Amino acid sequence: MKALLEIDPRNFDERQLSEKEILQWFDLCDAVWLHDGDSTKPHAELISGMCSDGYFDCSRVLCYPNITEILARQLVQKLRLESTFRMKEVDWVVGSAYAAITFSYEVAKALGAIHGFTEKEPTDLKGKIMVWRRQTIPARSQILQIEELITTAHTMNEVGRAVKEGNSELVNFMPIVGALIHRPPVLPVDYGDTEVVALIEKEVWTVNPKDCHLCQAGSPRYRPKTHWQELTGKK
Repeated sequence: MKALLEIDPRNFDERQLSEKEILQWFDLCDAVWLHDGDSTKPHAELISGMCSDGYFDCSRVLCYPNITEILARQLVQKLRLESTFRMKEVDWVVGSAYAAITFSYEVAKALGAIHGFTEKEPTDLKGKIMVWRRQTIPARSQILQIEELITTAHTMNEVGRAVKEGNSELVNFMPIVGALIHRPPVLPVDYGDTEVVALIEKEVWTVNPKDCHLCQAGSPRYRPKTHWQELTGKK
């Protein structure tokens, strides 16, 4: 959309955007759908085969470089306001493949840090295993992890494991993870020693079809990426 490309990132440097304002960009990019509770309406079928009442496609938003820059700088502002950790101590920012790469890059740029990202293990057909191979992070570096979307702790933990096992030097992950979207089934979430700071937080459940009350009520389910119009009702 040409209108989005014309947005100047510098116009947002002095204020913090609300969740509602950010979600408006997701709406414009056709990148978000949340079920309204009407059991006669469709719900989402995820790639895993599980059912869900919400879907975010961050790649549809992060394909705009200027919007990615704005959102990254907004997250840095929020991290500085809400976190007890000093962002100036960050040496490296690390993201994960694939959608988080450009977002974490912009966060690194805003912090004046070095950027890196984990990759998916090519032999893992499910794409769950991460590896760290291309760079060496110097010993005792402070790493801030950034994700575009967090549903569970799996990717958070996997990125840390991959870097610690694949890096030849001992490094330290800050006990905080920044995210564009945090969408667990229930809020708040206890991730132990890790704090998640996100621009958008929404409860989005994921259940087995046999336990899905929408399936039981006769609600049809659709894959978001291939049946977006049927799922959302948008033309």
